[in-house]
Amino acid sequence: MRTARFLLTIVWLAFAGHTMADDFTIADFTIQNGETKTISIELNNTKKKYIAFEFYLTLPEGITIPEDEDGYLMVELNSARINRHVLEVSLMPDSTYHFLCYSSRNSQLRDTSGEIISLTIQAEKTIYTANKQGKLFAQKLSDPNGNKVTFKDFSFNVSIKGLTPQIKCPHGCLLGDMNQDGTLSIADVMMLVGAIIGN
Repeated sequence: MRTARFLLTIVWLAFAGHTMADDFTIADFTIQNGETKTISIELNNTKKKYIAFEFYLTLPEGITIPEDEDGYLMVELNSARINRHVLEVSLMPDSTYHFLCYSSRNSQLRDTSGEIISLTIQAEKTIYTANKQGKLFAQKLSDPNGNKVTFKDFSFNVSIKGLTPQIKCPHGCLLGDMNQDGTLSIADVMMLVGAIIGN
């Protein structure tokens, strides 16, 4: 009985620690090829108040944050949670995005949970159907006393509804490419139909 009670206590503490842990998250989402949509980055900070944060974001290949007409990446802070904070976002050479948010007055972020950033993402028209992952990593926050807090990396799932992947045979030939021109087209369909009816 004592052992069972001890195990239940351990499970409860682990669950409570998980639900109350400070972290950035992005909900799993689905996107179509050629689609532009807005997603949210949430900050849950039930343990502390923070004045600044920094992290990196990796999106699946073929999905990017587009620029607006002025050449700025389309990201925005949630006005309900900030207090004269500034957000700087830059695209790194390795195609990751660097986010840095700070206040020149060391003002604290408002509230303790919910959306902190909304960002627009866009999928290429030529992207293939797949299930992939994105990642938030190197998460760091600063509290009013100058202490730095580091969060664990966070992965999220992206379901891409796009083109059907082209399949090649073991010799490198594209399956269905009847005329061997390297692409699938109506000409291949006509040749296939002709072969079926005996022409």
